[in-house]
Amino acid sequence: MDKRFFLALLLTAIVIIAPPLLFPGMNSRRTGRSADSSVASRGDSAGRAATAPSATTTVTPARDSAVAAPATSPAASAVAASSRAVPVVPVETTTVKTKLASYAFSSVGASPISVVLDSYPSRRPGAKKTAAELLPPRATLARYRLALGADTVALDTVSFHTVAEQVAGQTTVRFTSTIKNSPVELTYVVAADSFLLHVNARVANAPKGSALLVGLPHSLQSNEPDTLDDIRHLAVSYRPGASDIESVGFSKLDSGEVRVETRPTQWLAARNKYFLIAYRTPVATPFAGVQVQGGHRVGKVANDITAGAVLPLGADGTARFDIYAGPQDFERLRTLGADLDQVNPYGGFLRGLVQPFAVIVMRVLLWIKRTTHLNYGWVLVLFGVIVRLALWPLNQSAMRTSLKMQRLQPELQALQKKHSDDPRKQQEAIMKVYKDHGMSPLSPLMGCLPMLLPTPVLFALYFVFQNTIEFRGVPFLWLPDLSLRDPYFITPILMGLSMFVMSWIGMRNSPPNPQAKMMMFMMPVMLTVFFFNLASGLNLYYAVQNVAAIPQQWLLARERGKEPVPPSPVIRGLPTPAQKRRG
Repeated sequence: MDKRFFLALLLTAIVIIAPPLLFPGMNSRRTGRSADSSVASRGDSAGRAATAPSATTTVTPARDSAVAAPATSPAASAVAASSRAVPVVPVETTTVKTKLASYAFSSVGASPISVVLDSYPSRRPGAKKTAAELLPPRATLARYRLALGADTVALDTVSFHTVAEQVAGQTTVRFTSTIKNSPVELTYVVAADSFLLHVNARVANAPKGSALLVGLPHSLQSNEPDTLDDIRHLAVSYRPGASDIESVGFSKLDSGEVRVETRPTQWLAARNKYFLIAYRTPVATPFAGVQVQGGHRVGKVANDITAGAVLPLGADGTARFDIYAGPQDFERLRTLGADLDQVNPYGGFLRGLVQPFAVIVMRVLLWIKRTTHLNYGWVLVLFGVIVRLALWPLNQSAMRTSLKMQRLQPELQALQKKHSDDPRKQQEAIMKVYKDHGMSPLSPLMGCLPMLLPTPVLFALYFVFQNTIEFRGVPFLWLPDLSLRDPYFITPILMGLSMFVMSWIGMRNSPPNPQAKMMMFMMPVMLTVFFFNLASGLNLYYAVQNVAAIPQQWLLARERGKEPVPPSPVIRGLPTPAQKRRG
């Protein structure tokens, strides 16, 4: 095996090592905890003040959803105990349960104050037997303000009358009140199987230019075993018009720093590692603008931000939008359209290169999963083998080119020595040798290219494993979770051993090369160390890639062993070895 193979391995190592260094936001965003938004369990209601009595609402449940109300609602009472001056008013909490999630709506503010994803377990320490909760304490799914002419009213200071009913198999929760002598109505239609809330707002006699201001929650609840890592992934994303998606990490904004987007925006979202809260408007009536402001920090950690959008009211005083509160499920988000499946853009400044590969990789993995119904671990194994088989012809061509280059090296070196004082003649002589053997000066580079082709896939998988909920909590063999590191470090060790075996086989029947021998030992050790804390699924994929490449390396070594030893070139003007000895 010649040094070009090890050059390819070195470049691969650089690509693997580069993402954590070039894109620290993927794994080490410096984000933090604010005084007003905590990542503590929502089940801890000791700190929530109940300043108002609680009423209950009960509606006959439908087949796919149920509506009920708890006797007491500390979370709803917390609305009246927020840092803003909120009058003490009766609080009515209405709970809607579907087969995917449970929502608790408060009559104060007319917004959900709890979103529990019953289909996704929490993995937070101390809450592993509970369902994932999206909202932290004292948060609401949407913070509304109503701009009526020169007046702006915060709806969380207003008490609404609540009516919940079943309509056409769906649950509808309607809130009504009167603000500035204008009847106001907010209606939620709870979808049974899509994590969607369809929101319709109507303000009678609204002055021209009125708007509904919608604010995202200041933070999202963590449901992961590594809470700090989950906080580091907190970000706000939005898509202005047909432009590229903008993504702002919580840690990227200083406290009080403001970013304003005045272009029409179709959707706005807040996300952490695996979950998402997004507001989406119809194409014809987008948000008129978006504002994002950095929140409070505690040290270097930032898990608080203020973000919202302006939704103009129509001439009839109405507006509508959808709220998606659920997992970052690739296929669900793709179904929603408007590139919401790319709410988490990969690759930083290399997004244009990484994102297409990430999308392709996700689609292929999901297709294999749907087709085979295998565990995602076996899907990764199959995917690694498929990639190697697909590249087999290119690799075979590259290896044969490598053999040709190996046979030509003595002659090329002799020509370089002969014409060392005349670069032009040296270049002409080398080009003639390449032409006589049906090769070009680019042949060495083309010989390395197939070895690097799997690298973009590996690069994309690095980012995919950071935020892909499909791998979250998926066990495989001894691995408890493909999205987390191997607790026993078996997969990175297997990856390193398979790389060593592949290199050792490839060096058989090759000319002695001390540099190549050193790299044969150094590269597997170095990559094993760097892979130790990466997702076990990524380690699994790379180990399978190495194992699948061993047969081809063995065939190359065998073919090389059958090649006759090339004779020492005799070039006119250069002394032969015998002449050197006589001289």
